[in-house]
Formats: sequence, C-alpha cells, structure tokens
Amino acid sequence: MITFKTLDGIDIKDIHSCFLEAFANYEVPFNITLDEFSYMLARRGCDFSMSYGAFSGNVLVGFVLNGIGIWNGIPTAYDTGTGIIPNFQGKGIAKDLFRFVIEDLVDKGQKQYLLEVIKTNTKAVQLYKELGFEVTRTYDYYVFENKDLDKVQSKQQVSVVFKSIEKPDWGEITSFFSIPQSWQNNRESVERKLSHFKILQMLINETVVGYGAIEMHTGDIPLLVIHPDHRRKGLGTSLLKELAAFSTSGMIKMINIESSYEPFTRFFKYLQVPPGKGQYEMILTF
Repeated sequence: MITFKTLDGIDIKDIHSCFLEAFANYEVPFNITLDEFSYMLARRGCDFSMSYGAFSGNVLVGFVLNGIGIWNGIPTAYDTGTGIIPNFQGKGIAKDLFRFVIEDLVDKGQKQYLLEVIKTNTKAVQLYKELGFEVTRTYDYYVFENKDLDKVQSKQQVSVVFKSIEKPDWGEITSFFSIPQSWQNNRESVERKLSHFKILQMLINETVVGYGAIEMHTGDIPLLVIHPDHRRKGLGTSLLKELAAFSTSGMIKMINIESSYEPFTRFFKYLQVPPGKGQYEMILTF
C-alpha cells in the first residue's frame, strides 16, 4: 500500500538516495553528492513541511520537493524536483501524489503552483496538463566552457568599469529587466546563498549600465542585464567575460532563458553557443 505525507522529519540522506534512484535514467542525469543536493534545495527555497513523499511501508519511493516563496507578488509553491523510483513507475503513483500535494498546498495558503519540465518528457507534460497546469513560457539553457569566450570579440567601444558589490540594489536591478525572471534566476535564489556569488556592476562614467551575478563554484549565471538604453553595444559580451573569470569550475551555465526573448537568442547566436534541450514553464492557479 502506498501512503503520502510531508517530508518533514525525513532524513535527507533517504531523500537524496531516492532522488538519485529516481533520476538514474533521466534525460538529464542528476548524479550529485549529498552536499550538492542539500545546497541545491536550499538555494531553491525547499521547505520540507510542504514537500511530499510516497511511501511503501516505511520506504520512500517517490517525492515532490517544493520551494516556497513569493513569486511575482503571489504566494507560490515551486516544484524543484519530482520523481518515482523505477520499480514503482507506471502505477499512477505520481498522479495520486500530486493530487495529495495540491490539496495540502491549497490548505496551507499557497495560491499557485509553478514548475518546469523538459519539453521532450511528454508523459510528464501530459500529466501536468491533466492536473490543470498550463504552459506559460518556453525556456532554453546554455552550457559552455570559459575558454569558448576567448574567440568572441566584444563590439564595445566605450570605456567601462566593473565594481564588485555585496548588497545589491534589487530595485534598480529589476528596473533594467524587460521580462520576468524565472524562479531559479530570481532575487531570492541569489540571496539564499549570497556568499557563493560574485555580483558586479558595470559603469560608464560613474553611471550604472549593467549588472551580473555568477555562482562561483558552479559557473551558473542567474543575472546578466544591461540597461535598455545601452544594449547592442557589446556591453553584454564584456560583462559575461568579466563574470566568467570568477567561475572556478571552468564552466558557464545560463538556464531558463526565455526562448521567445529575441535579444538573448541573438546574443547566444553571436557567442556561437547552441541551446540545450528546452523546457516548459507551467503554472497551476488555485
């Protein structure tokens, strides 16, 4: 018999083991250590009192790990990872678990449920649609080595200064945005682990024209933005190169880049970096 309950009080080692087994044959492998797993959940705002497990007896065989926070001004649960171990797949457990999750999240005051799913994972996409989720955006992601930027020439023709900052002015940063950030790239995802990031201002004649942030040990860049009045002048390339120098992994990752946002797609074509497999952003409003 399969039972459902929150993961509050469950040993994170058991959750990690279940996670690895569930994703062992996934399209995008998740072979991460316990420390890396714990860090990932913390950065995404995971709350075990609103994350859930499927249990066969006392054994965890499936999970829904949820981040909790305010997203676009609305109390939101964010599915940061869902999986069922292979021996229990194909039995309808995921659908029943999600129904349990949704009911409990509503009872606990959440107003919407947000997730991302790889477009080619058609079974998962269909399940989410059956549960009432709707596709809101399509994302690409880009992964490349630092050295790939060596061959890229910036079109920048003005002198710039980079300034490292410890307390970002998020009000000013968000005023530069042309599109909303994803959950994994938003302010909270940086602030939860702020000490792991290098955040830079880009200035021209003491005027701030851009901001960037890089998670130094992974090379993940959740923030790369140029003021609208200063775009298409090579500043984005210069800012990216400056950030890349702080990556200790030798890699650069930019995930959840909105596919329809032409300035970024043009930017990556200029860098000669192709996108990886795309994802859908999906939302269920309660």
